[in-house]
Parts: sequence; C-alpha cells; structure tokens
Amino acid sequence: MSDQHQAERNKQFVRKFFAAMDAKRFDEMEALLHPEHLFHLPMAREPLNVKTHMEVNKHIQKSLPIVKRVFEDQIAEGDKVVSRGRLSFQHIGEFNGAAPTNKVIEVSFIHIMRIKDGLNAEEWDEVNFLPLMKALGAVPPDAGINWH
Repeated sequence: MSDQHQAERNKQFVRKFFAAMDAKRFDEMEALLHPEHLFHLPMAREPLNVKTHMEVNKHIQKSLPIVKRVFEDQIAEGDKVVSRGRLSFQHIGEFNGAAPTNKVIEVSFIHIMRIKDGLNAEEWDEVNFLPLMKALGAVPPDAGINWH
C-alpha cells in the first residue's frame, strides 16, 4: 500500500472514531481503541488509559452532548493524523458545578491521533475552552485579548 493511500485510510479512521464518539456509540468507540491506548487530555494530570478515557467521555457527554463536529483540516504522515476543526455541544446537564444553560457552545480544537495495528493507540488534544468558560460564567462574556 502506498504512503498516500495509507494516509487517506488513517484520516478515514479518525473520522470513523469521532463519528462513533459523537453518536454515543460507546461500544464501537471502545472497539477502535488499541489495548495500550493513551489519551493526553490537557485537563488530566496523567494520560488516560482505555477504561478511564471511556469513563470520562461518557461522563462529559451526559452534560455536554456533541451536536456537531467539523473537520477543517486533516494532515496525515506516518502513523499520525492531525485534525483541526470546530466542535459544538449543548450544555444540558450539570458540569463541574455549573447548572445546565441549554446553550450550544462551539470550541475549536487541534487533535493528534497515533494509529497502531489499525486502532487508536494515542491521542493528544488541544481545545480552546474560552467559549465554554464564558457560557458557564467562569469568565466574563467579553474576556479575551484587547489589541487596542
């Protein structure tokens, strides 16, 4: 298989993984995780293994179910795929002490996935949580950099 063909297959795999996550098909999502899977989440003190990754995802999706995910860019090289995009979710349940607002919140993300044996072996996420913090009232609605 050519490198270009493998790169396209890896991009498709990433989209398949997130389609399962977004639709709350958790059994399918978990089946796509390599047994040695690690998830590097910015808010976590240490990388999450398969079990913890699934627990965290199910917990978050109870309060903030995903409404829409848009991939704006995907770049694949070797065993890694980098995705950049936007994620919308609705705040329908208590989240870290914040009562539900029913607001749809959009954040931007950059995600890297390493694929091993056709499965998700490792992930790194960087997410702009400022829109979420604003929606939850944790920061002022006009928070941001003032360039003037």
